[in-house]
Amino acid sequence: MFFVFRGNCDFMSLRPYLETLKQSDLLVEIPDEVKLDYEITEHLQTNYNRAILFSNVEGSNFPLLGNSLSSREQLKLVLDEPKDYYSFFQQSLLNPQQPQPVEASLTFSNKEPVNLSKLPIPKFFSVDGGNYLTSGIVFAQFPDTNAPNMSIHRIMVLNDQQGAIRIVPRNLYKIFQENKKNDLDTPIAVVNGYHPILALAASSPTPPGKSELSIANALLRGKLSVVKSPRYSIPVPADVEFILEGKILANEEVAEGPFVDITGTPDDVRSQPIIQFEDVLYRDDPTFQTILPAYEEHFILMGFPREAEIHNRVSKVIPKVHGVYLTPSGCGWLNAVISVTTQSDIDGQKVGLAAFEAHPSLKWCTIVDEDIDICDSKAVEWARITRAGANDITILENVKGSSLDPSRRREDNTSIKVIIDATKKREKTGYERVIPF
Repeated sequence: MFFVFRGNCDFMSLRPYLETLKQSDLLVEIPDEVKLDYEITEHLQTNYNRAILFSNVEGSNFPLLGNSLSSREQLKLVLDEPKDYYSFFQQSLLNPQQPQPVEASLTFSNKEPVNLSKLPIPKFFSVDGGNYLTSGIVFAQFPDTNAPNMSIHRIMVLNDQQGAIRIVPRNLYKIFQENKKNDLDTPIAVVNGYHPILALAASSPTPPGKSELSIANALLRGKLSVVKSPRYSIPVPADVEFILEGKILANEEVAEGPFVDITGTPDDVRSQPIIQFEDVLYRDDPTFQTILPAYEEHFILMGFPREAEIHNRVSKVIPKVHGVYLTPSGCGWLNAVISVTTQSDIDGQKVGLAAFEAHPSLKWCTIVDEDIDICDSKAVEWARITRAGANDITILENVKGSSLDPSRRREDNTSIKVIIDATKKREKTGYERVIPF
C-alpha cells in the first residue's frame, strides 16, 4: 500500500489528508455504532497501522478519527521526503518560517458553549481514571509577549466543562507558572482535527527562541496560515476542525490519572491543574480526532522527532549515520537502534553517548553496521548476540532517565543506561553473515 501524494498546497488540513488515505486504501470506515468505553480501543488495536474513521459514536453527533499517523510509510509521505526525511525535519527545526496571518477561518462557522460529553472522547482502558482527550494541541502565549507555544497534553474529562491537564516541566509549564505567580489563569486554545504535521511540530524539541507554529510552517513549505482565536486572540492554525477555548486555572488542582501511557503501563496519579473550558468552535460537518496511547501513532509522534535529534547529534561525532529507530518494543521512547559506519572500535560507545545526550529519556542503545536492518528485530538481536562481546557493553548507573519508565528510581527519576556496540570489530574476523535473514 502507498499514498497518492497530491503536493503541498492542498495537503495542509485534515480533509484532503483523509481523502488521500481513502484513495490509498489506508482508511477503515466503521459505520456501526461504537461505544466510547473500550470499543474504540479494540478497533484501533486491531487496525493499528491504518487510520479508522468512526462515523457513529455513541452519544455524539461527530465522527471520530484514530490512527491518523500510524505507519512509517505515512510519515515519509506526509513529510514529502521519502528518502532523507531526517535531514528535512532537522532543517525545518533550524529554519522556521513565520506562517501567514489571516482574518477569518471556516472553523469559526459554528460556536457554542463547551459540553465535553457531546464530544467523542474515549475511555481507552479499564484502569484509566476517566475519558481522555489525547489528541488536543494546546496553544498558549508567554505572558506579556506575542510568542506562541503549541504542545500536546493529555486531558482527563472531569465534567461537561472541565478537564485535568497533565503538564510536564516544559514551555506550557513555564507559561502556567509565570501566570500563577501573578495569580492569573492561563488562557488556552485546544485544537483538534488537524493535519499530522501540526502534531509532529507540537511534539518536537523546539530550539530556544523558535516557535512550533513556524516549524510547522517550514514542514509545510510555507503553506500554513494562522488566525487569532475569538475569545483570547491566541494564534492557531486557520484550517482545523475544532477549537476549544478556555483557561488553565491558577489555583485549582485535582488528582489526574491513572492513565495508560506510552509504555503500556499506568502512569502515576498526580495533582494537576484544571482547565475551565468555555467556547467550542467548529467547521460544518467536522471530524474529531483521538490518539490511542501506547500504539504506533503515539510512538511516531513522540519518537520520530527524537530520532531526528539523535541522528543530528550522532552525525557530529561520526561521519556516516544510516538510520535511527526508536523501537516499538522500547515503546517508541526508551530503546534505540542506530546504524553507522564506524572508523574505529571505540566509535560505538561514542555514538551511544551522543544518543543519550540528544534524547535524555533513552535507556538502551544498540549500535549496528549498515548491513543490519534497524527495523528488523530479528536482525538486530542477531547482531547483539554475535557481534557484542564482554568489552562491547557499557552500563551507566544512576543516570537521569524517563519519568515514564516504571523501573526508574522514583525519588529522583534515575535509572541505568546501556550501550551495546554490536558492530564488527576490526581486530577480529568471522562477523559476515552468509545466510540471509
